[in-house]
Amino acid sequence: MAQHIVRDRSQVIPFPEANDLQLRISRSFALLNDFHAAVSGRSALGDVLAVLSRQTDALNIAMYRLSGGRAHPIAGATHALLTSKPEVSSGKLASYLRDTRLDALVPGSIWRLSRLRKETSFARSSAAAEWSKRPEVNEVSLVILHANTEQIDAIEMIFDQPPKLHPQLHPSLVTTALAEAWALRVKGLAGRIIRSNGRSQAMPERYLGGDILTAANPCGLSRAELRVCELLAIGTKAKDIAATLELSVPTIRTHLRNIYAKTSTSGQLELITVINDSRQASE
Repeated sequence: MAQHIVRDRSQVIPFPEANDLQLRISRSFALLNDFHAAVSGRSALGDVLAVLSRQTDALNIAMYRLSGGRAHPIAGATHALLTSKPEVSSGKLASYLRDTRLDALVPGSIWRLSRLRKETSFARSSAAAEWSKRPEVNEVSLVILHANTEQIDAIEMIFDQPPKLHPQLHPSLVTTALAEAWALRVKGLAGRIIRSNGRSQAMPERYLGGDILTAANPCGLSRAELRVCELLAIGTKAKDIAATLELSVPTIRTHLRNIYAKTSTSGQLELITVINDSRQASE
């Protein structure tokens, strides 16, 4: 598959008479095209986030997966005028939202720090404590790409001034499209990026590129979890795995949830992809 080159079209005028709304629509379409290419594995997500940062004047953008009690970085970008590396999010804002309103975290929804600060419960949260130490931050917008009981994929945007919005182009139109594209990403993309970043707790850097089911056990899987992975990788269904290991189906499901958290995967298909990829890398 041919690689896609991300080009910043923020200042490109689609036609001479284009007004501000038309310019915003044009660059939003271009951004979505680039994001589609990135989630298909044809370009770098960081390059797309850099364009998004310039289009929105965000100081910092962090894309991450909240799983297993921590935030695993996927990609990041800073404003073009900054020379520092992108900040890595702690995930505390997403953790607060997960703990207080998981069912409301629909893909594409935008959650703003300024509004959350008005909630009584937020004042007692670790997220409030974190952001109260950042007086230079005017706003933080958290865009939900995916959310369930096991993990949250999100884009966190930091602003030093109020985001510049257009009354006729609600940002949720763009963020919903981003979330829909994320749902169509190539299987295993997020997990592979997290491991390649070398920051995932589930995959220590010294084991990157090796088979996750070897005796080295880089993900810290239990013996039962390793056996479940081995059977799953050859196409065995959960019911048959339970019969083979003489365990109940609920126990197998518990093992799977633990495996997903330790390997930073979202389900059986992504887990199998990660197992196969790690085996190929070790050959």
